[in-house]
Amino acid sequence: MPTATAQPVTDPTDLVNPFIGTGTGGQFVGSVNTFPGAVAPFGMLSWSPETSSRPTGGGYNYDDSAVTGLSLTHLSGVGCPIHGDLPILPTVGAIDGAPARTTKPFSHSDEVAKPGYYRTKLEQVDVQVAATQRTGVGQFGFPASAQSNFLFKTGSSQNGNSNATVTIQGPDRLSGSISSGRFCAKQNSYTLYYAAVFDRPFTSHGTWQANTVTPGSGAAEGPGSGAWVTFDTTKQAQVGLKVAISYVSVANAWANLRAENPGWGVDPVAAQTKAAWKNLLSKVEIEGGTKDRQIQFYTALYHSLLHPNVFSDVNGEYIGFDYKVHTTAPGKVQYANFSGWDIYRTLIQLQALLAPKESSDMMQSLINNAAQGGWLPKWPVANGYTGVMNGDAAVPMISSAYAFGARDFDTKAALAAMVKGAEVVPTRDQLGQGWYEQRPGLADYKSRGYIPNTLQSDISDVNNGASATLEYTSADFSLAQFARALGDEDKYRHYLARSHNWTNLYNVHSGYLQPRGETGAFPAGNPVTTGMTNFGQSGFQEGNAGQYLWMVPHNIAGLFSAIGQDNVQRRLDAFFAESNAGPNRPFYWAGNEVNMLVPWLYTYAGAPHKTQERVHKLLTTMYSNSPGGEPGNDDLGALSSWYVWSAMGLYPTTPGTSTVAISAPIFSTVRIRTQRGVTIIQAPGAAPGKYVRSLSVNNRPSQQTYLPGLSGFNVLQFTLSDAPGTWGRDNPPPSHDTGPLDFPPGVLPVELTVDSTTVTAGAQTAATLNLDVGAGAEPAKPISVQSVNWVAQPVNGLSVTPSSGTVPVAADGTARIDVTVSASATAKQGFGSIPIALRTSGVALPQLAFPVAVIGPGKTAKACTTLGATNVEFGLAQRELAGDGVTTPVTVGGKEARRTVLRVPNNLNMYFRVDRRLAFDGSFTVTFDVTYFDSGSHGWQLQYDAVDHPYKGAINVVNQNTNTWKTMTVTVNDAKFAQRQNEQTDFRIASDQPMTIHSVQTTITGDGVLPMDLCP
Repeated sequence: MPTATAQPVTDPTDLVNPFIGTGTGGQFVGSVNTFPGAVAPFGMLSWSPETSSRPTGGGYNYDDSAVTGLSLTHLSGVGCPIHGDLPILPTVGAIDGAPARTTKPFSHSDEVAKPGYYRTKLEQVDVQVAATQRTGVGQFGFPASAQSNFLFKTGSSQNGNSNATVTIQGPDRLSGSISSGRFCAKQNSYTLYYAAVFDRPFTSHGTWQANTVTPGSGAAEGPGSGAWVTFDTTKQAQVGLKVAISYVSVANAWANLRAENPGWGVDPVAAQTKAAWKNLLSKVEIEGGTKDRQIQFYTALYHSLLHPNVFSDVNGEYIGFDYKVHTTAPGKVQYANFSGWDIYRTLIQLQALLAPKESSDMMQSLINNAAQGGWLPKWPVANGYTGVMNGDAAVPMISSAYAFGARDFDTKAALAAMVKGAEVVPTRDQLGQGWYEQRPGLADYKSRGYIPNTLQSDISDVNNGASATLEYTSADFSLAQFARALGDEDKYRHYLARSHNWTNLYNVHSGYLQPRGETGAFPAGNPVTTGMTNFGQSGFQEGNAGQYLWMVPHNIAGLFSAIGQDNVQRRLDAFFAESNAGPNRPFYWAGNEVNMLVPWLYTYAGAPHKTQERVHKLLTTMYSNSPGGEPGNDDLGALSSWYVWSAMGLYPTTPGTSTVAISAPIFSTVRIRTQRGVTIIQAPGAAPGKYVRSLSVNNRPSQQTYLPGLSGFNVLQFTLSDAPGTWGRDNPPPSHDTGPLDFPPGVLPVELTVDSTTVTAGAQTAATLNLDVGAGAEPAKPISVQSVNWVAQPVNGLSVTPSSGTVPVAADGTARIDVTVSASATAKQGFGSIPIALRTSGVALPQLAFPVAVIGPGKTAKACTTLGATNVEFGLAQRELAGDGVTTPVTVGGKEARRTVLRVPNNLNMYFRVDRRLAFDGSFTVTFDVTYFDSGSHGWQLQYDAVDHPYKGAINVVNQNTNTWKTMTVTVNDAKFAQRQNEQTDFRIASDQPMTIHSVQTTITGDGVLPMDLCP
C-alpha cells in the first residue's frame, strides 16, 4: 500500500503529470482530451503534439504511436473538435505527394512533459519546445542530411479550415493566417495569424495545395495548403525555431515574438515559464498523502489554470465580437475560450480565489464581449459566439467570481448585461453576430415560468425545455446575489423570485423535476425513461430526470421538502448505485458537470459522513495518476477543479455565493494563500476513508459544515476517525428560501407498452395494452390506485374496439387492456398513434397514446427528404456533422437546396439517416434517387452502409457543368443500413468539391422492411 509523505511540497511543478487525461476516461465520453505540450498559465499559445487520431481539443491520444505535427493552439478536455492550428512536423528526406497527411512515429520512452516544456523524438528528430504566453521556442536535432525539413500544415486545423495562407517572407522566416471555427458545428469563426523564424537560413522551400506540391513556391492559400522549408544538417544538426501567434495581425505576431522571446534558448524560456507555474501552483500548499495523490492534486490544479486563454497581444490589441480591433486598458488583458456551462460550478470560484487579477480581467472580457456583440456569451471561442450548452452561464460565472474575490471589473456594466440577457427577447436584427441568442426560450420563461419542451437549443441532442429552465433559475439566483452585492435591492427581489421557477417543473405525483409540454402537461410515462434517446432524455441536455432532480443548488431545503425529508437519504443512496452512469441511466455521472454538487447534498440532508464517503470514493475510483485518470472530458479544467476542491475537503456549493461546504480532506495539511487571506487546514492522519470526528475553526469548536467564505485568516483543525460520527448532522450549509413551495397539479405517471402494432390499410389486428400505473414514481407519500377507466379516440382512419372500459390495477401497478385496432381502406400509410384518456378517483392520470403503423402490401418502403433552409423529411433525414459533413442552405436554379462546405481538405460530405423503423441492420435492395445541381466538372460518389463495408461506393458521377438540375438513380443489392457511418448515418454523398443537393429518395426492399410509402 502506498505510504503517505509528511514532507511539505517545495516545488509543485515537479508533481505535475501533463499526461493525466491524455487517455480514455469514462465509457460515455471517450478521450479525456487534455494535452501534454508546453504552455504558460492561461497561455494563448500551447505547443503540443497532434497524434494521428487527433482527439477533440487536446489533439493527443496516449494510445497513438504517430504524430502529425506539433500545433500551436489547443483547448484542454473539450468534446468537440477545435483549434489544433498549424501542426509543424520535422521530417527527413524527400517531400512526398501528400505532405498534409504525413505523420512520424514516436515513443513514450522519449517523451518528457513538464509545465512549460515538452520533449520527444519523432522518428529520427529530437524535439524540445518551450512556451511563453504568446510564443514558443524549439530546438530540433536532425541526423546528418541534406534534406531536413519542417512541414507547416497551415490548412490542417483540427476542425478544418475555411481558409489558410502561408508566405515565405525571407531566407529564414515565414508567416500567414489560419481561419477555422464551427465549434460543435456552430457558426463561429476565427482567424489566427502566425510568424515563424529559424536561427539560420533554410536551403530550399516549397508549398502545397491539397495534393499539388510545388517546389520553390513562396506562397500558398486555401484549405489543405501548407509550406515546407529544408535545411542541410550534415554539419550542424541543431535547428532552432521560434513561433508566435496573434488574432489581430501578422505584424502583432512578430511584435509578440520580439517582446516575449528575444533569445534562442529553450532552457531559459522553460525555466521562466516553470517559475510562473510554480508561483501560481504554490498558492495551495499540501502536506501528506501519497506521492500519487500529490501528483493528481497538482496536475488537477495545473489543468484548472490552463484556460481561459490570453487573447490580447503585448500591445493590448485584440479582435472583438464586432470583428473590430480593440485595445485593452493599461495593465489589463483580454481573455477568450470560456467553457461556461462546465466551469461555472467549480472552476471560476477556484480561479477567482487563487488568481483574482487574472479572473477580474476574464470577467471584464465577458463584459467586453457583450458590449461588442450585444450579449453575454456562453462557451465563446476566440471572438465568436457558439451558443454551446443551455443556460446563461456567464451570469453565475461573473457573480461567483465576484463572490470569491475577483472584483476589479466594471460591475455596473456587468449587471446591465446580465439584466439585458434575462429580460430582452431579441428581434432578428438584434441577434449576436447575426444568429446568437443568449437565452433561447426566454419569452416563454418569462410568461409561463418555464420553457415548454418544444425547444431544442444550444447543441442539445434532445428537446431541452426542463434543463434550460433549471439553468435559467440558477442564473437568476446568481443575478439576484450580484445585484444585492451592488446594492440594487429591487433587482435582487425580482430575480430571487424568478429563481423560484424550478417549482414549476416539480411533479408532486412523480417526485421528479420534469419537462412540460406546450399545454403544460407533464410526460405520461416513467419519469426516468420516457423520451430516452441515444444520448440523454427528452427535456434534459446531456442527462435525464434522475440526474437533473438535484439541479436546484440555491434552494436545496426547498427541494428536500418537496421530495420529503424522510426520503432524501434513501433517494441519494439509490442515486449512487452507479458512479459514472452516462446520460441515459438515472444515476450519478462523475464524467459530466450537472451532478458535481450531488455528493455534497448529504451534508444538507443531515448525513455529512456520507458526503465524506462518496467524495472519497470518487476521488479514489474515478481519478488516478494515469492517462485515463479522469472520468470524462475535462472541459477546460471543470473536472480537475472538482478534484482540487474535494481533495481539500471544501466545495463551493451555491453559484453566486461565497459559501464553501466542509468535508474531510485527504491531505494532512493544506494552506491556501490568496490576496484576501490565508486558510490553513490541519487534519492529522488524513486519507481517503477517514471521517470527521470534530472540527475547530480558529480555535473554537464548530459543528458547522460550511464556511461563509474563504476571505481573512482561517484555521480549520480536524480530528479524524475510521468510523462515521455525529459531527455536523444538525448544521447544514445555508439554503436560500426563494418563495412558498407551490407546485403545479401533479400527474401520476403511467407507462404504456404494447407489442409493435402494425395494421394494413383496410384491415384490423389484435393488440394488448399493458399499463404500469405509477411507473418509476417517487412521490413524497405513496399513492394507491385500484382501477382505471379508459377511453380510446378514433383518429385518421384508425379505431379501437372496444373503445372504452374499466380495468383493475394490481398491487404492483400493472393493468391489461385487450383491443382490436382497425384501419380504414383510406388510412394514410405512416406512423401514427391512437389517444387514450385515463381516469381514476383521487389522482390525475396522464393522457396516453399508443403507436400504430399503417402499412401497405409487400416488402418495400419509400423515404425521402427535400433540402433547403428548413428540410422537409419523410422517414429520411439529412444530418449536419462538424468537420467533413458541413452544409449550408442555398437557392439555385429556382430550387432550394443544401450545398456541402469545405472544412476538411478534399473531404466534403452530405450525410443521411433512414428511419430505423423502416429498415435496419439487414440486407436490402435500395434504389437511390438524388436530385443535384450539375455544375463544375468534378466527380462525386454515393457511399452507403453495405453488408461488407460501411462506406461502399454505389456509383461514381462526373458533373458535366450544364448548370441544370439532374437526377441520378442507382440501385444496390447489399445495403445493411445499420447506421455505421459518421454520427449513426446510413449513406453519404462524397466529393472533393462542393455539391448542391435538392432532394433524395430511397426505395428499400427486402426481409425486415416495414412496407410503407412515406413520400408525398
